[in-house]
Amino acid sequence: MKLVIEEDAAAVSRTAAAIVQGAMLEDRRVNVSLTAGATPAGTYEIIAPAIAANPAAYANVHFYNFDEVPVRGQELGLTMTALRAQIYGPAGIPDENLHVLDMQSADAIRDDLRAHGGLDLVLMGLGADGHFCANMPGVTRFGEDIYTYEVHEGLPFYEDVRHLSDPPAEEVVTFGAAMIQRARRAVLIVTGEGKAPALAAALQGEVTESLPASVLQLHPNLVVIADRAAARRLG
Repeated sequence: MKLVIEEDAAAVSRTAAAIVQGAMLEDRRVNVSLTAGATPAGTYEIIAPAIAANPAAYANVHFYNFDEVPVRGQELGLTMTALRAQIYGPAGIPDENLHVLDMQSADAIRDDLRAHGGLDLVLMGLGADGHFCANMPGVTRFGEDIYTYEVHEGLPFYEDVRHLSDPPAEEVVTFGAAMIQRARRAVLIVTGEGKAPALAAALQGEVTESLPASVLQLHPNLVVIADRAAARRLG
């Protein structure tokens, strides 16, 4: 594991953007999986204009959403809606380079990644409860590459789904730890003092499904980029 501690969230975004763009510029097909949310927003604000300004340089990059929370009556779920707003739309990513993970496509995604060399890079954030992407305490299964679970109160996105759809979506689909372990590089970005206890536990504590991000300790090529506030409890 490589730990990079930056001064603030802006510096975290710059470092993460440099790593992601570096992977994208390989002279071959590159498969990346990106997380949605507030933490990577600054990273995408750097990457998206670069891709839009030189689309030919990034035509080899294929994108896979890490998870999805379906919304009744809408074609796109919460994750793809957010990713299209944050990066895919501003960057002008063509539809043929987007591989949508949803409730129906798990087997197709497995087959596609198997046929095209697997994931090269996964970009993830960390929740204050130790979740990463949609791998949540109480539902995470470390042995699964892709799995589903029921939507229930207490999930961070429950109110968002309920606001958009009543009744809310019934299931979530997500890449699991087994998929992440196979990725060539895993990048975890963490900002803010509120994430400090979870980051310390995830990197220095027991590997347990009750703290899903703890499994990232086992990745052979993990890069953690944290600001000083988030890293303050690391020994």
